[in-house]
Amino acid sequence: MNQLILSLYFFIVIFIGYTSYKKIKGSKDYFLAGKDAGVREVAGSLLATVLGSSAIIGSVNFSYSNGWAGSWFMICAALGLLGLLPLIDRLKKYKSYNLPELMGEFYGNEVKNLSSVIIPIAWIGIVAAQIIGSAKIISIFVDMNYSTAVVISGIVFIVYTFLGGQLSIIKTDFIQFIFIIAGVVLCFLYILRDGGDIRGMGMINEKFDPLDLFIMILTYSTTFLVGPDIYSRIFCAKDEKTAKQAIKLSVIILIPLGFILAGIGVYVSSNYGIDIAKGSVLMFLADKILPQPIVILLYFGLLSAVISSADTTLLTAASTFAQIFIKDLREKNAIKLARIFVLIFGVFSILVALKFTFILPTLLLALAVYSGAFIVPCLAGILGYRCEKFYAISAILLGGSLALCGKLMGGTIGNIIIIFSFFINLLILIVIPKLIFHMNKIKN
Repeated sequence: MNQLILSLYFFIVIFIGYTSYKKIKGSKDYFLAGKDAGVREVAGSLLATVLGSSAIIGSVNFSYSNGWAGSWFMICAALGLLGLLPLIDRLKKYKSYNLPELMGEFYGNEVKNLSSVIIPIAWIGIVAAQIIGSAKIISIFVDMNYSTAVVISGIVFIVYTFLGGQLSIIKTDFIQFIFIIAGVVLCFLYILRDGGDIRGMGMINEKFDPLDLFIMILTYSTTFLVGPDIYSRIFCAKDEKTAKQAIKLSVIILIPLGFILAGIGVYVSSNYGIDIAKGSVLMFLADKILPQPIVILLYFGLLSAVISSADTTLLTAASTFAQIFIKDLREKNAIKLARIFVLIFGVFSILVALKFTFILPTLLLALAVYSGAFIVPCLAGILGYRCEKFYAISAILLGGSLALCGKLMGGTIGNIIIIFSFFINLLILIVIPKLIFHMNKIKN
């Protein structure tokens, strides 16, 4: 029975992709969903993108081990979106389809090409994190081995994104978001009825100290302030007012949702003992505690979370990489080229998901590389700063490399290196050019 339900769900997903495929008339439809999305569509897509399997399963598992500190994942996302609000009016004067095009407008074509290489490579890890989450859900729901579930999930994501692009994503994300909210909230309400203990460590504790929070804000919140996937949603809005209202609505929903997800993890930690290395808290609840109707809704919600994030990140990776080979995404063959890279990056993501089975580390590693490389240059560019391409390229490469080293090293020293990567980025991009300018001025 579960196999039939899952097959039907995936068939509907691919059918939606096919119907969107028939409606696509040009690059504006495929990459920006016609740039005609309203508040509900943009907010639903923002929320569905934020609430991927890595965010939901990862934050609940994190709360199981670290108490109410798990609520910081959604709170940090909300903080990043709040910081984006004042930038919307600045973004409206740019006609870019995505973040690398923005970087090109700020610092030149070479920087655009560099961004179009680094971001897709980092985003393979994020797509893989969604595939990992989907595979874990499917393997329990239909009693399938992990590797098979990875391949099936990856194929569905690839086909859906290949066919419909942004048009299918933006039009269905609100419905997927409803599934996500319904599944998670009903799960939380049901366990509250059980009357078990829901006390856990505080939001700041011995396992999650202020430095950990600072690193999360630096490498996680900032990806919502300056992020390829978030910008791809914002660029779909029909006007700036719509984008701002959608962001505000998203923030209002994300903050309480963060505590709901953390509460689920704390509840299971307080009342049961499980090995989350071999599964997840939500899968344990679905298998042992929740009634079947809520289980099915929770599975659909989690799968919706996976699809909404996987397709967005996969399209982001493919479309940005395509820009290396064409002048911009408005060209006639842009859609064809992007679809080729959807296939290529999708396959690579499947291979990563087969190799690594832990969701949160895979996600945070990719985000650390991105944030160390691009947050400072992109934010500076949006605020009107300009410099020679040499400094921008050096800042991106060194900042991203240091952030990667810090994340791989881990611990306090690794966190310090990540923080240092932002300072180095700032130093190369802004401070050194100004010093050289003033030194040359004095000489002359």
